[in-house]
Amino acid sequence: MVSEPATPGHRPRSTGAEALRGERWRRLRQLAGRLPQYAQLARLILALNRRNGVPGGGRARRLVLAGLAYLLAPLDPLPGFVPVLGQLDDLLVALFTLRLALRSLPAPVRSSLLRQAGLDSATVEHDWRLVWGLSRDLVAATGRGAWRLGRGGARVVARLGLHAGARLARRLRARLSRRSRARP
Repeated sequence: MVSEPATPGHRPRSTGAEALRGERWRRLRQLAGRLPQYAQLARLILALNRRNGVPGGGRARRLVLAGLAYLLAPLDPLPGFVPVLGQLDDLLVALFTLRLALRSLPAPVRSSLLRQAGLDSATVEHDWRLVWGLSRDLVAATGRGAWRLGRGGARVVARLGLHAGARLARRLRARLSRRSRARP
């Protein structure tokens, strides 16, 4: 599908295939290469506790634990067997909880943790926006596809219904005409 022309204040729609093409796909592969750094960041945040005297450390730790609980939970709103979206929602939640955890920490602690993990705040924000935008576009493309499929299915059912109705009407007319001829 060709993207619609952009109008002021309107973002052009893209299909699911377009959402994974080109630059976005390359950036997503780069993000996948940074996953060990994000795992290290999560470990560093989990190492924080109240005894460290870090303000917000307890909240940051709880946020990362909540993200881990979501990732490890047997019930998943978008299971892993759903192509692309199953993995993308897990990545979205992981980045979201790490991002919130980082925001709950003081700037010097945040910078130190990011440096130790080999990341910076701009990269975390960029990766979050990439995954969020990709998720949004894929869900929108899936919804549009389901809508079109539903409309097409409804048309087929309507046509079948019309054909079946016409056939039934012909049979009924034939039966009624036979009955009227049989009566004296």
